[in-house]
Amino acid sequence: MLAEAKFKNFKLLRDVRLPLGRLNVLVGPNAVGKSTVLEGMHYLLQLASAKPGFATLGPASLFLGILGKHAVEDLVAKPDATELELEAVLADGRRFGLRAGAVKEEPGPEWLHLWFGKEGQETELSLPCDDQEEERLFFRGPREAKLGSVVRLKLHAETLAAEHYSEEEIPRVGHDGEGLASVVQYLQGLRDGTLEAIERDLATIVPGAQRIRALPARVRRREKQRISVGGQDFWADQSRDVTGARFEVEWEGLGWVPAGQLSEGTLLALGLITVVRFDAPRLVLLDDLDKALHPVAQRRLVAHLRGVLEATPQLQIVATSHSPFLLDELRMDEVLVMSRGREGGSALRRLDEHPTSKKRGGYLRPGELWSLVGEGWVSEGRE
Repeated sequence: MLAEAKFKNFKLLRDVRLPLGRLNVLVGPNAVGKSTVLEGMHYLLQLASAKPGFATLGPASLFLGILGKHAVEDLVAKPDATELELEAVLADGRRFGLRAGAVKEEPGPEWLHLWFGKEGQETELSLPCDDQEEERLFFRGPREAKLGSVVRLKLHAETLAAEHYSEEEIPRVGHDGEGLASVVQYLQGLRDGTLEAIERDLATIVPGAQRIRALPARVRRREKQRISVGGQDFWADQSRDVTGARFEVEWEGLGWVPAGQLSEGTLLALGLITVVRFDAPRLVLLDDLDKALHPVAQRRLVAHLRGVLEATPQLQIVATSHSPFLLDELRMDEVLVMSRGREGGSALRRLDEHPTSKKRGGYLRPGELWSLVGEGWVSEGRE
């Protein structure tokens, strides 16, 4: 379990501390850094499950090839910072962090330094590192702590509904929802009760939904084929049809409805339910928890997530939202309010830290209090 996350000079997050419980929802205006919080946590924690031998890469290759689309210089706070820092703190006090830098004044190598352990007892690793044994010993701790058991979701309805073909023995739902049809097909054949649990969850959140089934579908795949002509190799695009999967949801009074005809809210709810029910990671990072859901469905979704959290003690959820209706189903300490600080960076505080939260909490729900007080108090320290 993570107790908190820390960010220094990471994009808008110049100096932000994020306290963490089981369910955590970030709110605030657009472009204030809510998704950046999820991005930073994902970048850091993915390192714990990186393939052995990656430490021989330089920091730029690490960020470009393993963690994301950006090199260090693209992630450091603008305009004056030259290094960034990310850290995750476990409930037992152990810390897993990285510090990365880029030389801005003149061309030079980027650098990255990692640490893990309790304060004053950390083991450290600097990249690049040519000693694979040193790398293995360092990452034994983060891997045993399962810090790499994390998924970041930004689900898209069209991707969730798409037909899919998987060559994996056990398919997974991708960060954008790709592969949902293959997972439904796999669970339908597995018959271990997971698909039935997903059906019950979906019916609770979206009344009218009943059973879910997977059917065969012809999926066109594009591949590269090597062609040799006169001793020279060329690569040509080739398409071929394979048998994949599609899925349908049985709807009360309508019968079986193909995935492409389901509402966006239904698809998003189904995608999230499937991720947390099927081989759930320890940490789920989710953009737009309330996206396309009716206020009543948002409330049902929160109730469902609480049930999942109760049944899965190791699971934590960090999400973003713009909905006061969803916040009304949370506790004050589960709502994390973000705003722009005085110097352009972001600031973050829990809603229960507002000066009037105890008084007003007696007659206002969290969404109502947030709607009333806004975000200005976060950086100003007052109403």
